[in-house]
Amino acid sequence: MTAPNIRTAAPLTVEAADLHVRRAAVPDLPDLVETLTVAFQPDPFMSWWIPDPERRWSILANCFELIADINLPYDELYLTDPAPVAAAVWIPPGCQPSGDHAEELVGWYVAAAEETADRLQSALQLMAEVHPEQPHAYLFLLATLPQWQSRGLGSALLRNMLQRCDRDGVPAYLEATSEDSRRLYLRHGFQATGEIRLPDGPSMWPMWRPPQPAL
Repeated sequence: MTAPNIRTAAPLTVEAADLHVRRAAVPDLPDLVETLTVAFQPDPFMSWWIPDPERRWSILANCFELIADINLPYDELYLTDPAPVAAAVWIPPGCQPSGDHAEELVGWYVAAAEETADRLQSALQLMAEVHPEQPHAYLFLLATLPQWQSRGLGSALLRNMLQRCDRDGVPAYLEATSEDSRRLYLRHGFQATGEIRLPDGPSMWPMWRPPQPAL
């Protein structure tokens, strides 16, 4: 994937208020992968993992395509519609890998990371060490294209799952990879449970949200 030709740029006539969140299906996967790839270019964690900006495009696209394919069967991939300018990948309770299956998936991600495999593997190890064992909904990825940020789309993608978590009494978990994303998640009831310090790099914040009682 090369940078400038971004299919996911929305028509000028589309406003944030015109967008709604829906599940992504197989035909939507290219848009979902491209939205995530574009949106995560300046992310502190992604920039540490893949320092070369030119390589960041192709490696992220490869990894996000793999993530989308693996998690599609759980039916918790989301896009904004009619313009795919924000996207999220949730993994529902009971579907998060463990044991040999988790090791197999890590091997696939590391292979897709190519020359940046060592950095990704070290980050995944640190993340695994603090990942909670209690069943939860896991927000793997959430991102909005830069020109569409601060318009409530990230909040819409969160509410879509968190309302169900509250209804069903299920906690949620994620790793915030930037100060901006951490502030977003704090507003939605998440609390940081610690700090993951990347080797010679930025921090990530594991965040936990217990189900919220109805008002």
